Amino acid sequence: MHPVHDDVLAYIANPVPDRFDALAVAVFVHQFSEIPAYRTVCERRGVTPATVRHWHEVPPVPTLAFKHRDLCCAPAERVFMTSGTTAGTDRRGRHPMPDLRLYHASALEGLRAFVVPDVDDIRLLSLIPSAAERPESSLAQMVTWALDAFGAPGSETFTHEDRLDFDGFAAALRRSEADGAPVCIMTTTGALIRVLDHSTARDWLFRLPHGSRLMDTGGAKGAPRVLSRPGLLHACWHAFAIPGYFMVNEYGMTELSSQFFDNVIRDRYHGRGTHRAKAGPPWIRTRVLDPGTLMPVPDGDVGVLCHTDLANAGSALSVLTEDLGRLTADGFEVVGRVAGAEARGCSLALADFVG
Repeated sequence: MHPVHDDVLAYIANPVPDRFDALAVAVFVHQFSEIPAYRTVCERRGVTPATVRHWHEVPPVPTLAFKHRDLCCAPAERVFMTSGTTAGTDRRGRHPMPDLRLYHASALEGLRAFVVPDVDDIRLLSLIPSAAERPESSLAQMVTWALDAFGAPGSETFTHEDRLDFDGFAAALRRSEADGAPVCIMTTTGALIRVLDHSTARDWLFRLPHGSRLMDTGGAKGAPRVLSRPGLLHACWHAFAIPGYFMVNEYGMTELSSQFFDNVIRDRYHGRGTHRAKAGPPWIRTRVLDPGTLMPVPDGDVGVLCHTDLANAGSALSVLTEDLGRLTADGFEVVGRVAGAEARGCSLALADFVG
């Protein structure tokens, strides 16, 4: 594998912020050399290794381009796919990874920092299918790695063949109540709302031990109803006795190798008082761009989110999303999706890859 992959792994293990720029440029040079489709786009824009000096000068790849091009610096070790159909305009996006070590290291170190910074292991209760059942799902793979790395005895997955094992999950929560062992619930937001509704219908209430926590991800996809974030925090406190400062929402995507999380557990662990916001590990950085021009917007203004992820060294360093957000003092917040009429810059960026 290319030496720059080892350099990124070393950075993930020991981040030195002053090295981010040089490492990002080295990753760009690697991708410019090894991905013909990306090199063509860069040359069309007049961007080459001779002109890039800073991470924010690296041309981004729109997430939609992953539906049209395999962006990979070498033969893929694994290919993860977005949700959706397999044909037509809704074809699934593909993220081929030539070096799975990068995703493994980034995923586990991110979870360690934002979900379990205060414990060596914890009883993990997953409502997300295993990687064995969903080998194409990067989320399933991340949670399976978490079970292996952080899962204390009693850890278990309660989703099989797209069916939630409500009774098994409830029994595991009752065991935690009885033996005092904290749990970490890992779930999609949709599955969580289904569990909350199921519990309400059966008058189930749980009082989990202090230190129990919850990570949810994916928005309301697959949920029977929409529930606001404050409403979800309140419902989980009522159902599980998990306080809001032990609940984190994960923001990630198949096209990235690193994830963002609510900052509340990490900052509480480090004794910092902050407002809830999305934050990421030191090897991923975020810009907010005008969706029409793809130029940076003033701090605090809303624009399209663009992430530069060193752990994507084998595929696409800079990824232009379809999410709208704004930078805050403590990270960033997601506020919606880019509307078609506003997305001229995003559309032109995509046209560079598919035209």
